[in-house]
Amino acid sequence: MHVSDEKESLRHSVQERIAHLSEKEKSAEGRTLCRHLLTHIPKGSTVCAYYPMKSEADIHLLLEELLLRGDTVFLPCFENSTLIFRQVLDFDHLRKGALGVLEPTQDEPVLTSGEGDIVLVPGRAFDRTGNRMGRGNGGYDKWIRKQRKMNPETLFVGIALECQLVGSVPTEPHDEPIDAIATARGLVDAVKEI
Repeated sequence: MHVSDEKESLRHSVQERIAHLSEKEKSAEGRTLCRHLLTHIPKGSTVCAYYPMKSEADIHLLLEELLLRGDTVFLPCFENSTLIFRQVLDFDHLRKGALGVLEPTQDEPVLTSGEGDIVLVPGRAFDRTGNRMGRGNGGYDKWIRKQRKMNPETLFVGIALECQLVGSVPTEPHDEPIDAIATARGLVDAVKEI
């Protein structure tokens, strides 16, 4: 089986696992994950994150807490088919972007090259060695590669529901690994310390 077929099969399998979770289970995992992760993010950090979709770990509470304590938070935007990050100053000012996900408006500041201490990365599946599989468009892989060149100290943390951890994620040369995975049980096999 070709790697792209393996990935598609795994995407489908993980999507089915997520679909079998109740909203109550997903919400509980998200709250616990947020509590654990907040203790690992130093105050004053610049954090790039994502606004959660229904099929992703809900980190909305973490994002709110980061803003409340004075951290700088950026969320992704797809502009001209390119992934960029814009600063969030108020969650009430987010709007639906091209992919139907809430994102900052175009008048919010853009993350500058090399800025960013911690990146919270969504994905469809993760394994314990840091491999990540996204939704298939490669936007995050390209952005992670570029960010690593600009700031090798940036820490990339995959955010996962427990059912998104798998034995092995099939990879291709363009796939970028992450440094750690955060779940409701805590950090998994961190390559770097937060």
